[in-house]
Amino acid sequence: MAIRLNDLIHNPETAPFSKLKYLKRMPEDEVTRFFNRLFLLSVTSKETGDWSVLDKFLEEEGDRISSQVAPPLGFDYTPWAPFEKRLSESKIAILTTGGVYVEGQKPFNTDGDSSYREIPLDTPVDQFPIVHTHYDTTGVAEDIDSVLAIHRLQEIIREGIVAEYNPSAYSFMGTYRTRQISLK
Repeated sequence: MAIRLNDLIHNPETAPFSKLKYLKRMPEDEVTRFFNRLFLLSVTSKETGDWSVLDKFLEEEGDRISSQVAPPLGFDYTPWAPFEKRLSESKIAILTTGGVYVEGQKPFNTDGDSSYREIPLDTPVDQFPIVHTHYDTTGVAEDIDSVLAIHRLQEIIREGIVAEYNPSAYSFMGTYRTRQISLK
């Protein structure tokens, strides 16, 4: 059975491959050259036991490929409202772009998703799956607070550093793909 180009490009959701997902935006001949070089370097590395050449290739190609992708949005001006209240008199909320959601909620779409998930702060720690392709999510299983600081928030509330908090956190995946629209 032949392997389709889209199957090769599918991101395995690991940090070393996070930039390679942009291959799907590249011309097919360039993608073919990339995979041919990757295959040849893999064979050579296996034969010699020196994987540094392959590692360097992946790092350089990942940077080159991702640099060719234009940022989807740009802003000339960002409004800013200065924070003038004391924290001990303030109500705060947690936002994350870590791709966290609660079991039973719809997972984020890793091809681009600008939606959010509301996360009740009393959710048990073992009910936080994560979907994200721009960082290595394996460490989050050990410490959910590294991307969703719910326990740190509860600590600062108990210590009186913050007056109160919103009962839900809000999670985004933090990446999205722009859509081209034709106006005719």
